[in-house]
Amino acid sequence: MTFKRFAGLLPTCCGVPQLIAVIICVAALNLLSGCTASRTTEKTNNVTEGVIKLADSNIEYFSRGQGEAIVLLPAGTLTVQYLDAVANALASSGYRVVGINFRGSGKSTGPSAGVTLQTMSDDVAGVIQGLKLGSAHVVGNDFGNRVARLLDSSHPELTRSVILLAAGGKVPPGPAAQHALDVMFNPASSKLEVLDSMRYMVFNPADIPRIIETIKPCRSPEAAGIEDAAAKATPLAAWWAPPGKTKYLILQGAQDQIAPPENGALLQQDLGERATLVNVPDAGHLLPLEKPQATADHIASFIRQLDAQ
Repeated sequence: MTFKRFAGLLPTCCGVPQLIAVIICVAALNLLSGCTASRTTEKTNNVTEGVIKLADSNIEYFSRGQGEAIVLLPAGTLTVQYLDAVANALASSGYRVVGINFRGSGKSTGPSAGVTLQTMSDDVAGVIQGLKLGSAHVVGNDFGNRVARLLDSSHPELTRSVILLAAGGKVPPGPAAQHALDVMFNPASSKLEVLDSMRYMVFNPADIPRIIETIKPCRSPEAAGIEDAAAKATPLAAWWAPPGKTKYLILQGAQDQIAPPENGALLQQDLGERATLVNVPDAGHLLPLEKPQATADHIASFIRQLDAQ
């Protein structure tokens, strides 16, 4: 398919339509042709992969580094490997980083009937206990932040702190951004539709090709059904602002269209002095992909402050 034909298929966005159309078209040609740009990824940390067998699930994990435990919980319909840049940066800073795939994604398996966010958080608790991580700093991105909050509510002894990357829940996205989110969660969405939805996920359209290359091997649309059902089966009050003493870092892109930053402000009010709010400028919903080093730096700084108390 030619570039010209792609340009005619893609809608433009107000402000910089030509730039966005060109960037998405280039990424589309790469994705649809099956070609992956040649990249050299510097792996500074050895990664150990395994599966923890629980009562009714088998949960895949990836561990790297040594030190205090940080657990990474991914966004919906993605395997946790898209957070590798953040994980490597944190491991290099002296932490043991364990990424977890929710049941239904990667090699994680388990029944889907009757699953709630509590089920997902119990799976995470099982991995923390199985690996003997003790009380961990739990980082949840997008869908993962809901599971992280419920983990704190139901297993506070396993939760040293909670770090939220995009803290949606109360203030919904606008109609166009919501449609983009629905596309990402729909297993039937075409590659072209997924590419077009990316302009609502990031701040700088120039980042789209790079981010597409990162998330392409991590897409797990087959997990959409179980994750959507778990979210719908769990009321907002069960996970929004857990009671207790756990400290929270709310780290969000200042230009997030999917989980508008107003959510972070509301959550900080509800959590009170337990919560630290950081709005990262020039970043959207995919903050950890747009600015992985800055994301890791904010997380490490927050943990160091906790340890100093």
